[in-house]
Amino acid sequence: MTAKNAASRSVQFGVALASLMFLVISASSSSGQVLAPSSLPYGLSYEEWSAKWWQWTLGQSTNNAELVGYPGICSGPASRVRLLAGVYLPGAGGVTTETRKITIGEETPLFFPILSIWVDNSGCPTFNSPLLTSAELTAQAVGEWSAVTVTTCSIDGVEVAGLSDPTNNAYLVQAQAFSYTTAEKDNVVAGFFGEPCIPGGLTIYPAVADGVYLMLSPLSPGQHTIHFVGVAGPVSSPFVKDDITYEIKVTRDFHYDDK
Repeated sequence: MTAKNAASRSVQFGVALASLMFLVISASSSSGQVLAPSSLPYGLSYEEWSAKWWQWTLGQSTNNAELVGYPGICSGPASRVRLLAGVYLPGAGGVTTETRKITIGEETPLFFPILSIWVDNSGCPTFNSPLLTSAELTAQAVGEWSAVTVTTCSIDGVEVAGLSDPTNNAYLVQAQAFSYTTAEKDNVVAGFFGEPCIPGGLTIYPAVADGVYLMLSPLSPGQHTIHFVGVAGPVSSPFVKDDITYEIKVTRDFHYDDK
């Protein structure tokens, strides 16, 4: 989900594209439709949903990393939303090509980043000193975003419009400062994101995220295919490139083990 530079945790998306997450999934198909950021989809803003996505992502365990996540909302329409994972890329980047198969229930909206950067003060062997403010962290994320060069996606063979310019996009949003808590055991920040000194059960604040996200209304029952490509750095020699296909089966009788 990210390419992480263990040597510089204050900038999660730096020379080695630290903490870059590529999930280039967007939507415009016969059933699922992208909901506009201004619509407050399912009662929350895109900024709020992006914070929830990162809280779920950074709270996972390496021995049970999920592809489909629960946002932790107990009631109301927002409780139906599921969060779609990206690619875990420990280290400094690389090229990933994968096909994933998942099953979801009908009436399931999906929220996911096309591309997202997460920044906070944590680091090894010590946190930033002095600690950066939320505004300073956000400025770092915005500055590093300029390295993104490609975001493309198709759903059921239909190309998604409006994704060609990663830096000028209606779905580019900034999550205001949020907190996250690492998993008690085998947390992904230590295991996947190159910060072995970060203990389990640690709550970190502030963290910020800058990225392009989409909320997809429920897909119709049946088979659907999402294919996405994300690139950071020169296209000819990218720092990171993800070429991911999700094959999604939507069924009427699927039940989630809600938390």
